[in-house]
Amino acid sequence: MRKINLVLCLVVATFVFTGCSKNSSTALDNSGSDSKGIITKDTESKEVVSPTDIAMTDFFLPDGSKAHYQGDGNEFAELDIEVAHPFENYVIIYENNGGALVRTIYKIDRDEIVIIDNQMVESKTDFPSQKELDAMTPTGIYLKKPFTKGTSFGDWTIIDTDVNVETPYQNFDHAIVIEKQDKDVINRKYFVKGFGEVKRESIMTTDDGSKYIVTSTLKAVDQ
Repeated sequence: MRKINLVLCLVVATFVFTGCSKNSSTALDNSGSDSKGIITKDTESKEVVSPTDIAMTDFFLPDGSKAHYQGDGNEFAELDIEVAHPFENYVIIYENNGGALVRTIYKIDRDEIVIIDNQMVESKTDFPSQKELDAMTPTGIYLKKPFTKGTSFGDWTIIDTDVNVETPYQNFDHAIVIEKQDKDVINRKYFVKGFGEVKRESIMTTDDGSKYIVTSTLKAVDQ
C-alpha cells in the first residue's frame, strides 16, 4: 500500500509533464540548436544566473517540446511529457507514465506559477478555451518567488537555489530545489532555467528504517 501511495505522489506531484509515447532517443542538450531545431550541447557554457533574474516562463520548455525522463525505483517513474502553450500565460503539460495520461494546466503570473487543473484524460485533443481557463480557480501553487531558501507555498518549501543535478541528459548547475515532507515520504523537485523540472525524487522511509527511493530524471528533449 505504501508503494502504491508513492506512485500516486509521483503522478499527482505535477512535474510539469504528461505526454507522448515512450521512446529511447539519444540524450540531447540545451545550449544551441541545429537546423532541425534539436537542442544540442555546448560543454563550454558556464553561464551563472541569479535566481532573482529568472522569469517564471523560463520553467517550461517551448511550445511543442517533448521530453523523456528515465525512471528508477518504480515502473511508473519513467515519463514522457509534451508541452503546449495554447494561450498567453497558460501552459498545458501532458504526462504519460505508462499507466495514465495526466493533463496539468498552469497559469503564469509575474511572481508565481499556479495550477488551475490537474486530471487524467483519454487524449490530448481537447482542452478548455481561453475564456474557460480565465474563469478557473487555482488549485495550488506550483512555484513561487522569491527564489530564496525558506520560501514556502502550500506544502512546498524552497530548500536550495544552487544545486548541481546529474541527469542522463546532462549535468545542470544552479538548480532550485523544492521539498514537501509527509510522515514517511519526502518529495523533491529540481528546477532549471530553460527546462523546468529536470528531476523528481520521492524518498520513503520503510518500517525497518531503510530508504525506498523513486526518481524521474531528464533523459532527452526534442523541440
